[in-house]
Amino acid sequence: MQVINIRKKIMAETSDSLFLGFPLGPYLCYVPGDLQEELIYLKAKVFPHLDTLCQAKGTCFRPVDLQRSKQERRDYENNHKLDLFDQKLKISLDLIDRSSFFICLLGHSYGQCLPAENGSRSDIGPCSLSEVARNLHVAAEAGYPWVMEDEYRTSSLTELEITKAAFIDNNRSCFFYFKDCTPQDTQDDRSSETCNFLNMLSTQSQRERQRMRNLKKKIINHCLPVRFFRNLYELEEMIKVDWEGICKFHEDPKHPISGWQDSFDLKYHAMYARTLCDWFVPSAPTTEILNTLNKFLRPVTHNAKSEMHSKNPGAHFTCDLDQNDSEKSILLVCGERGCGKSTLAAWWLQSFCRQNPDVPVISHFCGTSTSSTDVRSMLRQCTAQLRRAHYSDFPDWDDSLEDVIEFIHLHRTVQAFTAAASLGPCILLIDAIDLLTETIAISKQEVKELQWLPDDLPRYCKMIITTTFTDLTYKSLTSRTDVQILICPHLSDSSVLGSIICKHLSLPYKELPASVLQRVGRKKQCHIPAFLALIGTELRTCGVLREKEEEMELLKEYIEADSVPELWVKVIHRWVQDYSRTAPTEDITEAQNCSASLRDDLSGWVWDTLCLIHVSRAGLTEPQVLALLEDLGYCGNLQIQVLEWARLRSTFWPWVQEKANGLLSITHQSLSQAINLLLHGMDGQNFYQRMLAKFFQKSSLELCSWARKMEEIPWHLKQTGSFNELHDFLSDLFTLEFLSSSLKRFPQMTIDVIHYWTLLRQRGFDPVTSFQNLMAKTWEHLDEVHPPDHSSLWRLSLFCSKVLLCLGEMQQARELLLQADRIFPKGVELDSDSMRLLLKVQHMLAELYVQMHLPKDTEMYCHKGLETARSLTVAHLDSTEVKLIVGQLLCCLCVALLEDGRLYAVPGLFKEISSDRCIFGHPCADGTAMLLKAIHKLSLCEPQTAEKCFQAALASRRRWYGYDHPLVAEVEEQLADLWARIQTNTEWTQRKMVELYRHVISTKETEAQMMQLPTMQHNLAVILTKLGKVLLRSCSRVERREGLDLLQRAADIRIHLLGPEHPLTRDLELVSNPDIVGQRKHVLEVIRTTSNNNLSLGRSSTTAYKESHSGLQKPSSQSQIT
Repeated sequence: MQVINIRKKIMAETSDSLFLGFPLGPYLCYVPGDLQEELIYLKAKVFPHLDTLCQAKGTCFRPVDLQRSKQERRDYENNHKLDLFDQKLKISLDLIDRSSFFICLLGHSYGQCLPAENGSRSDIGPCSLSEVARNLHVAAEAGYPWVMEDEYRTSSLTELEITKAAFIDNNRSCFFYFKDCTPQDTQDDRSSETCNFLNMLSTQSQRERQRMRNLKKKIINHCLPVRFFRNLYELEEMIKVDWEGICKFHEDPKHPISGWQDSFDLKYHAMYARTLCDWFVPSAPTTEILNTLNKFLRPVTHNAKSEMHSKNPGAHFTCDLDQNDSEKSILLVCGERGCGKSTLAAWWLQSFCRQNPDVPVISHFCGTSTSSTDVRSMLRQCTAQLRRAHYSDFPDWDDSLEDVIEFIHLHRTVQAFTAAASLGPCILLIDAIDLLTETIAISKQEVKELQWLPDDLPRYCKMIITTTFTDLTYKSLTSRTDVQILICPHLSDSSVLGSIICKHLSLPYKELPASVLQRVGRKKQCHIPAFLALIGTELRTCGVLREKEEEMELLKEYIEADSVPELWVKVIHRWVQDYSRTAPTEDITEAQNCSASLRDDLSGWVWDTLCLIHVSRAGLTEPQVLALLEDLGYCGNLQIQVLEWARLRSTFWPWVQEKANGLLSITHQSLSQAINLLLHGMDGQNFYQRMLAKFFQKSSLELCSWARKMEEIPWHLKQTGSFNELHDFLSDLFTLEFLSSSLKRFPQMTIDVIHYWTLLRQRGFDPVTSFQNLMAKTWEHLDEVHPPDHSSLWRLSLFCSKVLLCLGEMQQARELLLQADRIFPKGVELDSDSMRLLLKVQHMLAELYVQMHLPKDTEMYCHKGLETARSLTVAHLDSTEVKLIVGQLLCCLCVALLEDGRLYAVPGLFKEISSDRCIFGHPCADGTAMLLKAIHKLSLCEPQTAEKCFQAALASRRRWYGYDHPLVAEVEEQLADLWARIQTNTEWTQRKMVELYRHVISTKETEAQMMQLPTMQHNLAVILTKLGKVLLRSCSRVERREGLDLLQRAADIRIHLLGPEHPLTRDLELVSNPDIVGQRKHVLEVIRTTSNNNLSLGRSSTTAYKESHSGLQKPSSQSQIT
């Protein structure tokens, strides 16, 4: 039963949804002690419902509530200083200032306020007896002086929050819910409702009732949305309607590109760019840089003209370059860390897209998500966006098992990216390329050497890249000849420096001290925007509870820092000193001792919080941080209070921000750099990573979803070298249950899993044995459930077989799939999900048998799959995915029939394929269909028609995959083979044939070098032989000499693979033997005889297929990751 419940939760996490691009964190305002029943109900029932709704859309619903019960406050007061509660108003105004939404519930109570007779300024100060007065004083000194004005000074703290949210600012959405406290039964004076109403009135003063009436009247007069409720049910319905409407209004109706996690990542990039734009300060240097960027892009924006629309397959572009236009392909924007590169790039992106809406601009901000720092994911997402811009939406089409493992081979991903960039004019912005990290089989250094970046970008593609001077990516880019370098200048204008500080101070009523600005102008290091921004944010909070002199001394110390990381060290020490608290020695736990011993001067929950967020892979939610702090010993009397947490959140904003999905993450690399500096030389990194791995493993799914567990646990185990634990986790049944349900939806997770298994196999762990043991456990669980749930077994078999294919274990993958197929219950009606899984198993088996050249088995599983698909169609349960699988099965069936020589059955299949609207017009599907038609026509001895079909297939695949992809090389080889068979003697044909063969050799050499497989070497020997024989017929002595060299090279490869006595080896030795070079007539006779025997047009269709189509879906799934 527990297994079934967990599976249901796993499946719930993988449902389709649309994206909401920002977190919903409304500030929750109410009078302390009032409407307690309603608030308890909202927090228990309504808010979790809205959070679940938002989680399905990639975001969260987390209302900010600073109020706590009197008992919780009393417990804190008994153990800590009281000054925290004097800052409540200031903290709440800070949080309101940064929230886009505001929820206010008002009943009959007005709240604490200063009496009118004690409301003079002289009665308000840090030593006031009234807590309200002390709150007013702190808020006024910290940047909100308006709270001391006559109009507001005697208002309650609740009214001041409402004033800030709704009246002073008008840039947020406010929702008010007023409780109608009047009794519904006015005839019965003894009813409990009437008695409660009268008791309520008796406890209020006339002044309090009047102030509340005036407040509600003011809210209504400002035409703000107000709802009146009488009971919990009405309140629940009102809030659900309002906030479900907010969610729906902000949904993005666009379809995800490739699984919904990709769609989320794209929105995270857009949200990050918008956030950066909020901090942009214009200046003369930035204007000059923006002008340089626009000038660099002029060939794309002004001179690129299309003769035909890019979605037309025949489209091509002409570009008349002005002499002033840049001929470089890449513009490198570089500078030291913190000089404003990312903010400048985001501002340019926003303005450029607004002015040029028709120019495709693909932006990628490294560091916004875990996938954003993986070069494979970056290229894959850019490729998908470029294809979408020029072809619109196409469903995923797998030409073969190639696409199952395409992401393993980086060079193929690069080729697809280059092809997509060649589709038409486009601009690519890659920000912070220095943050790219290691990926499958490629180290971090190799990634930063940028060997994956195409040597020559397409003519109409311009790329803007930002990086730092000190990173290897800068050296790699500056060594290229197609790069124009643009250095971000230092700022010198004092007015601009002051504007940057004020922008981050964000308190219009707080003045920037003149002495601070003067010191900033004299200090060279202060001309870095990140330095100024940090000074500005510190001015918001560092003066709270400090005298003016102390504050100025602290600022002087900040300004004297020699670098941004050094300034960060000082700021972190200030945070720890002001906000952290240490426990009595007898209460310190073992975990705290371990943490505190890392640095004597940095201890306490603030430092632990920063380290935990920094060390986590993707960030942590607020509940996760608080739970981790409890594990560190901050529980009971030491538990972190809501107001403490809110104060810290207010302090380290905007350097630690909440993403749309609720994860708190560090937003600037300078802070991460400083924390790394402080942790250097100690075991701190490992300590926190081990703790995070343990925490995520033990946490419930309510606190940590399976997606979050998969993102964090394996990564931390890898980082700490805990490979036994990593193997156990990846072999766990529940882990595989989630992965098998989420393969398409989390592309980065798939890459991660392959990466982890690659590392494990290098350390002696066998994935085949692990998966076999896993399947045995699955069988045991099936026996416990009646009726048995075969869908889980099919799902696991599909996932494990794909992983094994990526690891080069084709035979074991086939055995897993056959085992899953054999358990198909005969005569039992399956549900739609189980039928779809069975269809995928049968489809994958058909693809495997195509690669293994077993036409009978291929045909059998094609018919099985088509029958399963027909059952889904009859039950009206088919989908786009099912229709795509049907199209691919029909293509596999064509392959089997051609290989088996049954040419009469193929034309009918072609009609079925062309009638499928889901695949008609897709470049991949068109290319595959035309290739099959070419082979069919070739088998019918119609070379002219076959030639046209080959050329159409070649053009289609080149558009999709690029010129250097193996699938393109296969068609090129077959077209050259056709010209060789019909022995065309025209000079153009001979030249094109040699050109195609040379390109195929180049592609196959790259494949053989990358994949290190005997089959790759054998394929290379075949094409070397073909070109060698063609060149031996040339009239040029140089080409004949080259032909002999190629034949000798092919012979060497075959001797290595097959041995010297193999017939194929002996034939090649005869042709390439230097002793008979002079006997040209005899050599040509050998070639002619061989050609007539093996390459004649009159041969059977089976031979034609095996030789001309042996690479249509080649067995590269047995690739090894090297």
